Amino acid sequence: MFDVRTNPFENKLLFIAKGKMEPAEVKSACQALIKNAQKLQSGFIKISDIHELEVLPEEGRQELQNAMKTLKDLGLGVAIRVVSDKNLVISNQFQRTSRSVGYTAVEVHSMMEADRVLDQVA
Repeated sequence: MFDVRTNPFENKLLFIAKGKMEPAEVKSACQALIKNAQKLQSGFIKISDIHELEVLPEEGRQELQNAMKTLKDLGLGVAIRVVSDKNLVISNQFQRTSRSVGYTAVEVHSMMEADRVLDQVA
């Protein structure tokens, strides 16, 4: 399951993903991320809440990598990722994938902590 939300007033993209995502669902999520990011201005903020997401299959990870590169090309500014200490494999999978396309997300453990990070960088 995933949800993608855009807040053009805050120039923010929110991605929430939970549970097991098959490659087709990952592809849909990536398409939604790109479509919504295109509505924002360069320097946009992306918050990804993946603390309840299961590890992606390799095909899904590759789809995610392509989307991350596109988001970076569209002008991704600050990237924040909500992760869980109970699921380090998925946080490592996302961090390695984003680093491979040229950015590192700030990892936090709650949406409240993500807001605090945004307050510090704004």
